[in-house]
Amino acid sequence: MPTMKSRLLSLFLIVTLVVAGGVSIASAQDDRQEVTIWHYWGDTGTNAETVQKFKERWEASQDECSLTIRSIPTADFKRELSTAILTGNTPDIAVIDNPDFAMFASQGVLAELDERIAEWGQADAYYDGPWSSTMWNGHNYGVPVGSNTLALFINNALAEEAGLDVSNPPQTWDDLMEWAAALTNPDKNQYGITLIGERNETATFMWLPFVQQTGEDIDSLDSEGGRAALQLYVDLVENGYMSPEVVNYGFGDIPGQFMAGNAAMMINGPWVINSLKAEAPDLEYTVAGIPYPEDGQPANGLGGENFSIFANSDVQDCAWDFITYTQAPENIVDWYAGLGFLPSRDLPEEQTTLWTEDPNMAVFLDQMQYARARGPLPNWPEVSEVVQLMLQEALTGQMSVDEAISTAGPQIAAMLGR
Repeated sequence: MPTMKSRLLSLFLIVTLVVAGGVSIASAQDDRQEVTIWHYWGDTGTNAETVQKFKERWEASQDECSLTIRSIPTADFKRELSTAILTGNTPDIAVIDNPDFAMFASQGVLAELDERIAEWGQADAYYDGPWSSTMWNGHNYGVPVGSNTLALFINNALAEEAGLDVSNPPQTWDDLMEWAAALTNPDKNQYGITLIGERNETATFMWLPFVQQTGEDIDSLDSEGGRAALQLYVDLVENGYMSPEVVNYGFGDIPGQFMAGNAAMMINGPWVINSLKAEAPDLEYTVAGIPYPEDGQPANGLGGENFSIFANSDVQDCAWDFITYTQAPENIVDWYAGLGFLPSRDLPEEQTTLWTEDPNMAVFLDQMQYARARGPLPNWPEVSEVVQLMLQEALTGQMSVDEAISTAGPQIAAMLGR
C-alpha cells in the first residue's frame, strides 16, 4: 500500500508536470510574433465577427505569428492614428479609408510594398480604382481590403401606392425629382428620399458623384456642373422631398428612416443590406443605379479601405502574411462577404455568384464600373471638409447655391495648387 509520503510525492510530480506543460504551451504562444491591427469596424456585429474569425483561422494556419485586434470609433480613428505616429506607437497594420490613404503615405510612415507585391504577383488582378488608391508617387503602400459603392434603394410598397413602377426605376435627375415628388406624403410624415448630409466624409462620398456625372470634378467645382449638382440637393430639400434634418443624418440614421417608411427612397451602400434583412425582414425594396443627368454620364463613389503596414513595424513579414491570407483564393469570398464588401479584384466566375445571383448585389457590382476614387491627395481630408461645410451652408439656407460654390471652389483650387 502506498504511504502518505509516496502519495504526496506523486501528487507533486503530477502538479509539476501540469505546470511545466502549461508553461510550455504558454511559451509556444509567446514565441509567436504579435501583429497588431487597428480598424474602425466596431467590436460587435458581422464585421467584428469576420475579423475575429480570420484571426483564429490565420493563427491556426501557421505557428509563427499571432494577431491582436483593436477597434477605434470612426470619429476618433484618424486622430488616434496621427497621435500614434507622433509618439512612435503605431500598429503593425492599419485599415485606412481609401481617400485618407495618400495623406498617410505622403508622410513616409507606411512601408513601401513594391518588392513584396512584385513577388506576390497579384497586382494586375485588382481593379484600377481600388488599386490606384494604394499608390503614392509611383510606389505601392497597401492592398485593398475591399470595395463598395452606392445605389438607390426604393420601398416597393410605397412606390406601388404612388403608382410608380419599380421595374423601371428613375434613370435621370429629372426622373429622380419626379419620383421624389410622387413619393412625398406630408400627411404620413413621408419624404421622397433621404441620404447622408451630416458633416463628415460620407457626405462628400455621396455628393461628389453627382458632380462627376456632369463631367466636372473636385478640381473644377466652381462650374456649371458643380452648381447643378448642389442645386439638385437643395431643390430636394426646398421642395419638401427631402427632410431638412438631412444635414444631421449619418450612417445610423438613414436606414431607420427608410425602414420606418419616413423616406421612400435612400442612397446607401451594400453594407446596409445585412441590417435591412435583420431589422426589417418583411420590407420589400428595389436597388437601382444612381440617376445621372440626361446629358451627363454615369459616375459613382468608390468606397472601401486599404491595408497598410507601418514602416517602423518589427513584424512586417507576419503582417504581410496576414494581409495576403485574407486575399487568398480560398479565403477572399468569405472575407468580402463577412465585411459586406464588393470585390476589389477580378475573381473567377464561380466565385462571384454571391453578387451576381443576388439582384440587389448585382446592381452594386454593375455600379463598380463607374466608381471613382477620391483623390488621391495628401490633403484630401482638408479638401473634403470644405465640401462638407459647403453642403451644410447650402442645405440650411445660410448661403445660396452660387454663393456656396463660389466660396468653396476657389478654396479647393488653392489647396490643389491651381
